Amino acid sequence: MNTISQNSKVYMATEGQSLYSPKIQNNELHKPVTTENQITPNGAQVAQNIKNNIEEIKKDTQELQKMSELLTGTKLQFNVNKELNSVIVKIIDKDTNKIVKEIPSEEIQNLKLRIRKAIGNLFDEFA
Repeated sequence: MNTISQNSKVYMATEGQSLYSPKIQNNELHKPVTTENQITPNGAQVAQNIKNNIEEIKKDTQELQKMSELLTGTKLQFNVNKELNSVIVKIIDKDTNKIVKEIPSEEIQNLKLRIRKAIGNLFDEFA
């Protein structure tokens, strides 16, 4: 346990947590988190946040594609594999339009699908 004496007040801390947190008059730095401080979004707000996030991601991927073309002479292509629910990145040669690399590779994608099907079959068998 550590004790710190400051302006005739003693503060004690154990394992990095303060046992007493002084409040600053006008600007409260150590405001406790309560349910009153938390805002729970409604369905419309969540839908709007998701829409904004998707638009932001699209803009970011376009910027990445442009930077990749400028720096390396290759194109980046982002796709979503709906069966795996994961992002697939393809690096494509700008001149020949051939796939240089796919992340994760097609073999890994197929392996993941086979594993999911096998796990599904095991659950179906024991259910």
